[in-house]
Amino acid sequence: MGPETECERCGAVRRPVVEIHERGVPHGSGAEHSQVHDYARVLECPGCGHGVLHHFSHDCYLEPWLAAERDEPWDMDWTWRLAPEDLARLRQGLAGCPDPLADRCRCPAHGVLRGERRASVSEDEARVVLGEDGLPRARRRTGQD
Repeated sequence: MGPETECERCGAVRRPVVEIHERGVPHGSGAEHSQVHDYARVLECPGCGHGVLHHFSHDCYLEPWLAAERDEPWDMDWTWRLAPEDLARLRQGLAGCPDPLADRCRCPAHGVLRGERRASVSEDEARVVLGEDGLPRARRRTGQD
């Protein structure tokens, strides 16, 4: 289990709330893996009710001159904590979504979340706000709605 799946508060395994974006297939998945695998998702802990907004990016591309020095892929991930009330707002904003776990869903909520998946959030905490259209958006914990 990666750091995004195990809750640091209580140790329970987090469950997905919404799959926002995914590209490629995981490294080691056979011929289907070409170079990149990245995703953005929100997970919730069933034990304590807290969650995370998690972004992951993997790239196997190596310049030929780097191959001798480096034989591991490039992986980066970012995780922002979400409070239970943020997850409640997220679910409210996803109420019209036919399948929150389908990253390719074409509903308005997924469209907004995909467009803002690199939203400006502060340090290691984010918040979820609902826009005037009722759709969820990620924001800085201390920022403006």
